[in-house]
Amino acid sequence: MGIFPYTKRKKNMKAKFNIIYVPDTINGKKNIEKKSVCRSGMLDEKSRVFTTTNGEIAFCYFDLDKNNYRTAKNKWTINLQG
Repeated sequence: MGIFPYTKRKKNMKAKFNIIYVPDTINGKKNIEKKSVCRSGMLDEKSRVFTTTNGEIAFCYFDLDKNNYRTAKNKWTINLQG
């Protein structure tokens, strides 16, 4: 099962979205000011929601801007595109 029930349908596996969250680091530097970031992402077969070993809720997704996987932890906001 996918991270959301609708992701089981093959046509929706590549759903695109915008995500806003406060990362621990920005460009390799500690995010002391707690700035939020907005990224364009996509759900795929590797996307998942899980609990870290520290007990934090995390969401792994494909970042379309950086062409790589990212993980948002604890609180995030997702707006679906299209």
